[in-house]
Amino acid sequence: MPDETIRAVFDCSLFVQAFLNPTGAAGRCFELVRSGRAQLFVSPPTLTEVKEVLSRPRILNLLPHATPEQTATFLEDVVANATSLRVVPHKFRFERDPKDAPYLNLAIAARADYLVTRDRDLLDLMTGHAAECKEFRQRFRILKIIEPVEFLRAVEGAT
Repeated sequence: MPDETIRAVFDCSLFVQAFLNPTGAAGRCFELVRSGRAQLFVSPPTLTEVKEVLSRPRILNLLPHATPEQTATFLEDVVANATSLRVVPHKFRFERDPKDAPYLNLAIAARADYLVTRDRDLLDLMTGHAAECKEFRQRFRILKIIEPVEFLRAVEGAT
């Protein structure tokens, strides 16, 4: 893909939302990846979490007609349309929510322009006043953490 392609990491909830509602904002974000307008990065730990979350009974109850085959097809689609980074160095330790650290470190390693999420802990890194937030913004100035609708605007405005 060309260097000017927008580089992105989606957090787990965005994949779940895209699976549950392909026409919603999260699904439309993934469609930008499929169309080549954005380059998506994943890693083995992030894919493992997505697979695990999609198999939870609470999630499956939201889509009672979803089959294990549909879930597998969705995950195959993600892998086919993403660049996988096998090794992701730990550049940032996220004390506020350590479960989010794999997504942050993946975005950093991928030199992503955006980490797309609805997770308040992650979004607060962009505006928070805590030392951890300020350190993040200082060290990783290129990376912006934004919500799906903002990502849609950013990609559509860039092309």
